[in-house]
Amino acid sequence: MVDLIALLVKFVGVGFLLIATIGLLRFDDPFQRMHAATKAGTLGAGLVLIGIMLSKSSLDSTMMGGMTLLFLILTIPVASHLLARAAYLSGAELAGIGDADNALRDVLKRPEQPIEKQAERLDLQGMAAAAETDIATEVPVSADPVLCDAEKSGFVSLKDVVAPERVRFAAVGDAAPKLARRAAEFAARTDLPLIAVVAVDTGYVDATDNSTETMRLIRDKVGYWLPDLRSLSDDLGVSVELVYEEGDAAASMAGVGDVREFLVLPTDGWADHGVGVATPHATKQPDGLLRVASMHPGPTLYAVDVPRAGPVTVLFDGSYDVWRALDLALVERLWTATELRVFGYVDAASRAEIVQRAADANTPVVFADPELTAPDEALLPEQMVSDAVAVILPDLPRPLRTRWYGTFWQDKISPNWRGDVLVWT
Repeated sequence: MVDLIALLVKFVGVGFLLIATIGLLRFDDPFQRMHAATKAGTLGAGLVLIGIMLSKSSLDSTMMGGMTLLFLILTIPVASHLLARAAYLSGAELAGIGDADNALRDVLKRPEQPIEKQAERLDLQGMAAAAETDIATEVPVSADPVLCDAEKSGFVSLKDVVAPERVRFAAVGDAAPKLARRAAEFAARTDLPLIAVVAVDTGYVDATDNSTETMRLIRDKVGYWLPDLRSLSDDLGVSVELVYEEGDAAASMAGVGDVREFLVLPTDGWADHGVGVATPHATKQPDGLLRVASMHPGPTLYAVDVPRAGPVTVLFDGSYDVWRALDLALVERLWTATELRVFGYVDAASRAEIVQRAADANTPVVFADPELTAPDEALLPEQMVSDAVAVILPDLPRPLRTRWYGTFWQDKISPNWRGDVLVWT
């Protein structure tokens, strides 16, 4: 009887192993295949071991099988977690999961393309470069990929590619009137229309004990400084469109996904507008300000209340995003930059291109010493950013929260530094 039960358990275990094999062959992405291998595989191997222990019925086989089973249970989940993390960070395909459903999109940074496609692209670029060398063409090629796209598309100048067509401003808290004036002054200088968005986070409101009273407090606070926004049109001669929305505040601030829309956000605050009502029904404080830039396809400026003149620092990684953010800053003269500082590896062609761009904007350039490194937990060394009025980044520091265990997000750029941050992600 025991032998029959042991044989049956073995057959069931082999069946699960067969299901795991089919899953490995049929599923679309590494995460689904890993799910099949770890779940069905662990159960299948475990049942086979249990069947062997039952059929042998000896102390030695029971101890050996039990230790093997314990080893599988303890190690396979850890190994699968590490493999899944490595696959995610390599840009592996997420079959059936959109960006909105990706719970890790604001926690772990991952490339837009899988690593094998990046390798193929590098191979193709290397082949193309080799072919150009063989042809020995005399036609100069720009190191700026944004300019290359402009020339391929038939644009007359770089400004046609990076210059915005509208300015969008998110009004948040008591600092909204001052920051609105910065956005309006830029819109007036560039002769662009201004959209002022007043968003209310209903998720925050619903997490308070009395949502009706919380909403009333927010509306009263917004109503207090709303006339200041309306006066911008008369003061600066700017066309101002006021938009008030309650719901998903991050989506309201980001807009409809227009790459030619210049988004201006504060460096701190959220769409609770600082009313200070506790949220006992939420696990964390309301905070979505840094997520807005990842939802907006155009340039995003996290701006302080008052503009200043001084050095501007670029964290240069050669990516398309940092090139077009740098181009926008120089073409539109976002700041009265006394100096452009570039930190990161810059090849000779890119260095010449940056110098030329800065010369067109009458801005001297300083490249960081190659031996200079950023401290732990910071993106930029203090020497490059201590007196800078603005920083241009290829991406925002992770996680995308304005405060993480008491640390303000700009401290991850450089400790105690405060200023404007421009990204185009």
